[in-house]
Amino acid sequence: MSTPPGPQDPYGQQPGYTRPPPAGSYGAAPQGSPPPNYLVWAIISVFLFWPLAIPAIVFASRVNTKWSQGDVAGAHEASGKAKKFALWATILFAVLLVLDIGLVVIGNVLSNA
Repeated sequence: MSTPPGPQDPYGQQPGYTRPPPAGSYGAAPQGSPPPNYLVWAIISVFLFWPLAIPAIVFASRVNTKWSQGDVAGAHEASGKAKKFALWATILFAVLLVLDIGLVVIGNVLSNA
């Protein structure tokens, strides 16, 4: 005699099939607050030195996305890169500004001599 059929597997799945985790548990956002994204600083740095501001904005926009997907390391890495690019844009602007002011002063001194 055959054994009575047990509970049927949904959708004809094979016995031993492991179901995916319930919604909200896989790739869920980690607890706590995400790292700073430095988006405002990145946007302001467009007016300072735009070639370095563009990657700063790109990395800054990735921070919250990676955090919400559960990629903590990726969020921290994107945050660090956004900060570095925005910082270098600001530093380069300051250096170029000082050089510009210095050259104008030297030019005025030499033209009046």
